[in-house]
Amino acid sequence: MKLERIAVLGAGGFLGSHLVPGLIERFGCEVDAVDIDFEKLECADPRIRRICARVEDTAVMREVTSRSRVVLSLTALCNPAQYSTIPLQVIDANFTHLMPLVNLCAEREVRLIHFSTAEVYGRRALDGAGDPTAEMSEDSSCFLMGPVNRERWTYACAKQLLERVIWAHGQHGRLPFTIIRPFNTIGPRMDFVPGIDGEGTPRVLACFMAQLLRGEPLQLVDGGTQKRAFMSAQDMVEAVCRVVDRPTACNGEIFNLGNPHNNLSIAELAMELARVFADIVPGQPAARFEHVSAADFYGPGYDDTNERIPDVSKARRLLGWQPSESLTDMLPGIVANYVHRYGSRIAAERPAQLRQRASSE
Repeated sequence: MKLERIAVLGAGGFLGSHLVPGLIERFGCEVDAVDIDFEKLECADPRIRRICARVEDTAVMREVTSRSRVVLSLTALCNPAQYSTIPLQVIDANFTHLMPLVNLCAEREVRLIHFSTAEVYGRRALDGAGDPTAEMSEDSSCFLMGPVNRERWTYACAKQLLERVIWAHGQHGRLPFTIIRPFNTIGPRMDFVPGIDGEGTPRVLACFMAQLLRGEPLQLVDGGTQKRAFMSAQDMVEAVCRVVDRPTACNGEIFNLGNPHNNLSIAELAMELARVFADIVPGQPAARFEHVSAADFYGPGYDDTNERIPDVSKARRLLGWQPSESLTDMLPGIVANYVHRYGSRIAAERPAQLRQRASSE
């Protein structure tokens, strides 16, 4: 498929920094990359046009939807630590601020490839009758959210409502669309390290890496018994490129993109990261682990999903795609990237901390 230009909203984030070079390599196209920060977008290809703006900037959205016939929308606040601490901002970022973009794409019949989330399925996998199933399916699973006072579900509800708006525009209007539900995609440049290039609590992999680099215990929320199916960023890029390349087959479709073969507990992920870290940075003290309650770690209003396994049969059938990277394949590169990006900066913290401690004494 020949494409002259693709717009990627959220191009400076974790997934965007992998998708932009992947799209250029696959399609040889120009990319309008929109975000408020491009530090992670390391690709220096001259075909990238960086536009520093927010998605709620209607003038910018009008411009990019007039220049590109395909828009990939990745923008989101997708950090569980924020869902019950800044819920109004989470709802705005994942629904309110994106409504003008959806309306513009519908009005102009611009193809919209929208990134939703596996969180829309809620607490567990259920079939159409509400009975438990092993996997979450795009076209038959029910959604099960917690009560309103469990604010963790603000994110999932905002994402679900926007899916329904997009679907309605496609079914009852002329919006060409595809919705993607990512399942726990991980890779280099994911999130931030608190105190270095961000504040607050990042997602679990970045939390564990920050703790390993600082020699702190790896905190296992409620023991880390929750299971997730982890997929590599490169497997995600390949799947999205196939979605872009198949506009007819993918029109009006929702895709789970994840790797059901990498299903393991958060505690197991912590142990695997610690093992790989010890191989890459020898001589470090043995990793320590501590249990912490969800209420202490995330605050009140938190809730969780015990297990989240994607049914990816539709992606296999319509995209000819199969996730290939195991956790063993992907973790060494991820850990090495964190060590490269943060190791020296975290090492520099220690003399400053010692000086501060000495002056306070």
